[in-house]
Amino acid sequence: MGGRTRMTKTPQMPLHGPSPPEVPLPNAPLVSVIAQVRFPTLLTVRNPDRVAPFQEAIREQYPHLDQQNTIMVVSGGAPSAVSEPVAVVHWRFADDAANFKWRVSLSQDFIAVETRAYESRQDFMERLESILQTLGETLAPTHMMRFGMRYIDQIRGEPLARIDTLLRKEVLGVVPCAGPDARQVITEFAAPAEPGELLARWGRLPVNMTVDPNLLPPVQEDSWLIDLDVSRTGQVAFEAKGIVETARSAAERVYAVFRWMVTEEFLKAYGGKV
Repeated sequence: MGGRTRMTKTPQMPLHGPSPPEVPLPNAPLVSVIAQVRFPTLLTVRNPDRVAPFQEAIREQYPHLDQQNTIMVVSGGAPSAVSEPVAVVHWRFADDAANFKWRVSLSQDFIAVETRAYESRQDFMERLESILQTLGETLAPTHMMRFGMRYIDQIRGEPLARIDTLLRKEVLGVVPCAGPDARQVITEFAAPAEPGELLARWGRLPVNMTVDPNLLPPVQEDSWLIDLDVSRTGQVAFEAKGIVETARSAAERVYAVFRWMVTEEFLKAYGGKV
């Protein structure tokens, strides 16, 4: 009699439940980490005099200021309505003018904290809380409308040649059987996930290709992208500690999904002790 073939059950992507303990990666391919808080429009942000107290409070850590003015076109409700251009000011506060490691972006309806030199979750959360407290004290938004936490990894160089050992086969998808001519393969996945929604993109990128030029500058070589974004939408009071708890929960969800995607060989390749 023929034996039965046992089917191996694939562990599900951890969209809920606890996050695994962190394994520090000294050489992590982490390109950018950004947290964004959206709030009801504050027209006072357009006024430099009203923004000045916020700048003064964070100027020691973020001494370089860049003002960027953009024009948005807002259409009226009726089909024949004339579109009206609206000026929007973005204030960028950075630790370095040319090549920042940390940057704070403030506009009339959001604030974002971004780093290209991520050290730890705790360090990021402390900086985020400090910025949110300062914003609350100086410009006083009343509510948070949406929060997003995004981590972008980009695998390049020698590790890319052995990507099939660094990622789960479910993450690799068709790449191993597509051959060398498959220069670009991007998967996008969205689903409810604690504490809100997960949007994940991953896959192989060719030379000079990016999915977001503001956060992921194009590079002169092939690479592999892991872009994980957890967001939560809903009006809550603008309170720094509460928002940071949401941020921490979102970061833990990102990490849980990240650890599901990568293998133990990945952790070892980037200096993890496992």
